[in-house]
Amino acid sequence: MKVTALGHAGLKLQTGKTTLLMDPWMSPEGAFQASWFQYPDNSHLMTPELCQPTAIAISHEHLDHIDPWFLSKVPGTVPVIIPRYPSPVLKQKILKGGKRSIIELPQWETHEVAPGLTIFFVSEPPQNHDSAMVLRADGQTFLNMNDARLFPIQFREIQQKSGGVIDMFGYQGAGASWYPMCYEYPPDRARELSRQKRLAKFAYCRRALKVVNPVIGVPFAGPPAFLDPALFPYNAEMEAGIFPDQQQVVDWMAEKGSPNNIVLLPGDAWDLDKRVRIADPHWKDFSFKNRGAYLEGYAKRRREHYEAVLARHPEPATSLWEPFKAYFEKLLKMSPYFNEKINMKVGFDIRGGGGGQWTVDFRPGHESVSNTMNGCGYVYRFESRWLPALVDGSLPWEDFLLSLRLQAHRDPDLYNDHLLGLLKFADVESLRAVEEFETAAKSDERITIHCEGKVYKVSRYCPHAGNDLLNTGEVLAGGILQCGAHHYDFDLKTGKCLNAECGPLSVERVEDGKATS
Repeated sequence: MKVTALGHAGLKLQTGKTTLLMDPWMSPEGAFQASWFQYPDNSHLMTPELCQPTAIAISHEHLDHIDPWFLSKVPGTVPVIIPRYPSPVLKQKILKGGKRSIIELPQWETHEVAPGLTIFFVSEPPQNHDSAMVLRADGQTFLNMNDARLFPIQFREIQQKSGGVIDMFGYQGAGASWYPMCYEYPPDRARELSRQKRLAKFAYCRRALKVVNPVIGVPFAGPPAFLDPALFPYNAEMEAGIFPDQQQVVDWMAEKGSPNNIVLLPGDAWDLDKRVRIADPHWKDFSFKNRGAYLEGYAKRRREHYEAVLARHPEPATSLWEPFKAYFEKLLKMSPYFNEKINMKVGFDIRGGGGGQWTVDFRPGHESVSNTMNGCGYVYRFESRWLPALVDGSLPWEDFLLSLRLQAHRDPDLYNDHLLGLLKFADVESLRAVEEFETAAKSDERITIHCEGKVYKVSRYCPHAGNDLLNTGEVLAGGILQCGAHHYDFDLKTGKCLNAECGPLSVERVEDGKATS
């Protein structure tokens, strides 16, 4: 088996006469309204041969993983293999590249791509549409985690199902978020939050590497490059923020005692049989240390492409109030459960022609849309050119948020993932799937937590979404229990959720073998 990097999360797996592409992203217009571009540039790999694979596997619906432009170059006879999600968004994006067979797999179900090559997916809970891929061929196993965040119990099940040894482990070393960069924090606070997010990502990857114990680890699936001058400053996040480059990830892991990680630039390959890296000569003069000059040249080469995307979204000449109002009135009727979980006013400050300051009230009994803005817990501010596509459904909200072409403010400064979930899915069936998962009957069973010399009895199931803390819980410094499903932090002294709107975790301190409230 040989795995070749295609840039970002894109990979090409070859075994015998079979070629499987995974999450290929080749579009010269990048992704997310021409905000993200592949780093480094992978355009030298866009050849007729690349467009003739046996099959393509796609992990989830983010546009740096599903590229309709590339799919339009691939014959319609080539099938696409995907995990089964409640939402139809991934299938819809695939079909934008032309009609083709889509093979949907429930997680853990094995599918034979071609004789001798199998694949199965392992997914996150339904609020998060992310899935790892597990490939088996020639007696070897490749675990491609891409953007998914799996837990130790899932890793162990993968190992058991795959014969014990993971020969190659691809994991996301950089973040994929608009937080904290797009939020209105003082510069020092924003830098500190970015640093914390970076280190938390590194720490998770290190823990995953310890459990998986692969023959070789490969950080990939980021960082993106920002080439539009309006977004170019976000490239500074590579230095100490949420978008580290691959070499920084490898170096950090080596410092922490995980030396078996390598960098694969676009075109580089890893031979799993010989356990050697095959370098693409295209990069003989490339160095991550020369990032500034490289990005400036790259931006010049892509200028016509990001300008073309902006030109397709001109500033509106007429008011957007009526389509905005109609869109959110429809959204407010989709899920009383989500409205209750959001339970606040959300403001939209739309700048430019056709815009205004408008409020959507999600509070039960007060659901409404008004053309003023006050008393809002969240506020989103962005250019009016993007709103028509958001309200007609052609631009998914999460794709827009990932573009970083906005500013946001929240008071109190607490995350509300149900707001993102409602905007992201905007689909009754998908919202119902999340509600059913989160409200499914859970036992009042308690588990024992050891933290900094103290012992606690806590609810086994997270009060936020009912995830099993035996699988998703992690004890952090400072007496904090984190549910890794959505990164909610609970104070073990009080049970209070520290970073999001959520009810408390039931906690009892155990002293001398007896529980005390």
